[in-house]
Formats: sequence, C-alpha cells, structure tokens
Amino acid sequence: MLNASTNSSINMAPALEISMPAPLIRSSGLIIRRITKPHEQLATDLLVRRMYAWRGYLVKRQFSALTDPDHATVAAWQNGELVATLTLARDNGNNLLCETLYPKEIAELRASNPKICEYSRLATDPEFSSPEILECFFRTAYNFARSHFGATDAVVEINPRHRRYYEKELGFSRVGERRVCPRVDAPAILLHRDLRHQLPGQLSIEQAA
Repeated sequence: MLNASTNSSINMAPALEISMPAPLIRSSGLIIRRITKPHEQLATDLLVRRMYAWRGYLVKRQFSALTDPDHATVAAWQNGELVATLTLARDNGNNLLCETLYPKEIAELRASNPKICEYSRLATDPEFSSPEILECFFRTAYNFARSHFGATDAVVEINPRHRRYYEKELGFSRVGERRVCPRVDAPAILLHRDLRHQLPGQLSIEQAA
C-alpha cells in the first residue's frame, strides 16, 4: 500500500557513478532516477519500512532483484539525502501485489488487454522532502512507467485517506471497494489511471547529459 512518511536518520545516498543510469530529473540539487545498486536497494527498503512502521502498518522486507525486467524502483535524492522511493511493477500475469486483495478488479482490467503497471511501496521522508519534490517525483514516475514499461494503465492500492490527492492531483479513479490489506493490516482501496493521457502540466522525462 502507498503513502507513509516520518523522519529518518538513514543517509545512504550514493554519489553518481559512470555505471549508473542518467537521471530522469536533475535540477537544483534534486536527482530522480532508477536505483541500480544493492546499497541503494537496501536504503530504499529501510526508508519504506521505517515510514510504514511509523504509520502503524505491518511491513516486511520485500524487494525484487535489481535485474528483474518487470520491476523498477525509482528514488529521489535532494542534496544527497534520500527523500522518496517508489516501486513499479509491470504486469506479467501473477506479480501484482494488489491482485491478492482485488483479483476480480484486476481480471476485469486485463480483459481489454492493457499494459498494466502497479505503483507500490511509496515512502517519503518529510525531513528532507517538500510538496514540490513530491509532485515532481510522482510525475517522473508517471512518465517512467509509460516510457520504460510501455504502460497504458496504472493501478495503486492506497489507504482511503489519501484518495483525494490521487484523484484530484493525479487523475486516478476508484475501482475497488474498501477492504483490509493483509500485507500492512490497514484499510485499502484500489485506484486506476489511464496512462495514455498526460497529467495536467505534465513534465517531460529529462535525460541528463
């Protein structure tokens, strides 16, 4: 489930290396890109678990292999501090986390043969992040799902209290009834977004030279 935040003392932000992918966004100390290193994976997982625990959610260590072609974790660093992370999963028929709770809804979406991407494991650190950074991060992840996975549709399982933001700011709509997510032992609803339509004021993906 998405959306959890609290302070974190973890600072494992990497320096950019030649072998790392070009940032999707680089501006005023902000770098957003896909993680590629084990220490980055560990740092983002720790951020997720700390933020979720602060919200009272149950959460286990969980991440996919860095070479998994159907998963990608995007992270943001502001002035060297890890401020946000989000994992995207391309639907391969059995790897969507939300399908455990919403099998009927996912089956109905698949009926039209879309390319589905699931957003999950979002965490932000409010000590270093801001509404502007969060907006930029979401928009970058939105574009990344379309460019990297060729996704036409996005699904996300969220706590109902975050529904208004996703609907108003990101154009998602509800497709599932309120249930209890067993992974975090908290209320959840399923939202859907057609990725073939850009967000208002859509940012374009920038590949830094």
